[in-house]
Amino acid sequence: MTRIAVLAILCTGLLAATVGDSLSAQRKIDAIAAGKYRPGSTVLFSPREIDAWVNAEARTYVPHGLTDLRLTLGMGVITATAQVDFLKLKQDAAGAALGDLEQWLEQNLLAGERPVTVMCRLESRAGKARVDVERVEISGVPIEGATLDFLIRTWLPNVSVNRWFDLAPGVERIAVRPQGLAVYIGRV
Repeated sequence: MTRIAVLAILCTGLLAATVGDSLSAQRKIDAIAAGKYRPGSTVLFSPREIDAWVNAEARTYVPHGLTDLRLTLGMGVITATAQVDFLKLKQDAAGAALGDLEQWLEQNLLAGERPVTVMCRLESRAGKARVDVERVEISGVPIEGATLDFLIRTWLPNVSVNRWFDLAPGVERIAVRPQGLAVYIGRV
């Protein structure tokens, strides 16, 4: 078999695994939403399922400006890395008029595709969760304070970060570990 044929078979296998992992995760999410798990049960998502599902969802909501998205799970921490073109993201989000600070940031820091790393901590209990952004780097430059708040407001206006939100009905809590994500179904 030629090297090209072997490479094609490997790529096809990886794509099928990714699609299968995404579908597996979606089936679990749908079952949780439909209340199909018994009270007191735990639904486990592997790191591959989470990564594949997040990538599929990202392509749905952010068709342009986000590539090479990868997730790494730790104890209560999720780190995402990607190549991001903020101008394309902004265009997808409706392209509101830019203010002076926004124009400066876009021209000097955010123009073109940039490597981005985001580290978030997930805390969850009593049917609620909170995602706190702990660290953001764009092209290796740490972004913090008012600039980070501005970026979140501008490019992720509908995302719940740094505040508590309700989990799906019946979900008691979610735990993030290197081995995967565990969703705990509440006891009745």
